[in-house]
Amino acid sequence: MHQLKLQRLGPITECELACSHFMILTGMQASGKSTVAKAIYYFRTVKDDIYAVIERRAVEAFQNSSSQSDGLTRELLDVLRKKFFQLFGSSWGMDQDMRLEYHYTRDCYIELHLRKSLDYPTPNYLWIELCPALRGFLKRGDHSLSATATGIPDPQRKRLQSELQNIFNDKYNIVYIPAGRSMLTLLAQQWSYIYIMMDEAQKRTLDYCTQRYIERILAVKPEFSGGLDGLLASYGTGTHETLGTWKTALALVDKILRGSYKVEDGGERIVLENGKYVKINFASSGQQESVWILNLLLYYFAQNRPSMFFIEEPESHLFPRTQKSIMEFIALISNEGHSMLVTTHSPYVLGTLNNLLYAGHFRRSDRQKQAADLFPNSLWLDHEEFNAWFANGGILENCMDSEIHLIQNEKIDEVSTVINEDYDRLFELRHKEDWANASR
Repeated sequence: MHQLKLQRLGPITECELACSHFMILTGMQASGKSTVAKAIYYFRTVKDDIYAVIERRAVEAFQNSSSQSDGLTRELLDVLRKKFFQLFGSSWGMDQDMRLEYHYTRDCYIELHLRKSLDYPTPNYLWIELCPALRGFLKRGDHSLSATATGIPDPQRKRLQSELQNIFNDKYNIVYIPAGRSMLTLLAQQWSYIYIMMDEAQKRTLDYCTQRYIERILAVKPEFSGGLDGLLASYGTGTHETLGTWKTALALVDKILRGSYKVEDGGERIVLENGKYVKINFASSGQQESVWILNLLLYYFAQNRPSMFFIEEPESHLFPRTQKSIMEFIALISNEGHSMLVTTHSPYVLGTLNNLLYAGHFRRSDRQKQAADLFPNSLWLDHEEFNAWFANGGILENCMDSEIHLIQNEKIDEVSTVINEDYDRLFELRHKEDWANASR
């Protein structure tokens, strides 16, 4: 099981967690939820960084008719440093005790910390320590690919990707869906032009997760020209169970978007039930926030490509009932073999997840059918594959009740207690005022 150890990074003073299939991070704003999510994302994408460096070197070697036998490890470390700074900012303002450690397996791990360097004029040089297993792979891995005039042969590509998945004990394609999606969706028509005109230095000024999110949307958007139904058809009809899940997913999409998504004449649209449509830049902020969560999850589900999704604040700009629907949608896709890490501030998100966890307790019960009438069993969550964490005061606390295997009630709607106490005080004050007036 993957494990993260984090010390003195951003708002987080210390945390240690084991990654599960479905993870929830909650807590006050600026408490460190995104810091932890981005730290996990940083390490889970190292296998993609290695592949990209090896592929680039293979293409350059073919174009220059020469082999690049040295420098793979150094080039990878440069990529990892740049990625760290794009995710977390400059190390100059960081605590010198900052440390990150991620274990993929017992023998495969990466450590990051700050140290003084004689070669660089900074007291906070980011030092990246690769385990012996990774260093050994990198020594022999530069020749894993050999480019041709038509690119990298597919068998080579698949073989290297499979080897990296085995080394890192990670079969998942990694997808980060950041917060602030409505603004990116609002500018969807302009992003193609804006992004193409940006040079590499300008692109690096974007937050790393946002940059990758934009690139992913630009790449997959043409796949939606036939709408959501056309998306599944283009990747095959699937099994009977897949078609059942797809039908459930589309019903939830309709609840969330009040329509269906389609790309037509280069423009993004929400197609309404009456056949009319709304251009995406005129859609509601809730539709703009949620549309690409739905699209990306459906895209990789249709491809049958196991993915790990990092989703920041899926509840943004959504009515409470719609928050329930989007979490049911996320649970549905998770149960199809996709992993989830979700950050949230919403008690409705946490309450929905608790209901789905509670329904999962009926999986081997005589009351299974009655429970399925309340919640389709395709939405039920398995508590053994689920965990929830609460960021507070620089510490990440596990907030699962170990006896009933649900998120602790006091974490779900902590503010309600405060609001109710304030109301009780006001009510008591009004009662005293009425009593005093009656006594005169």
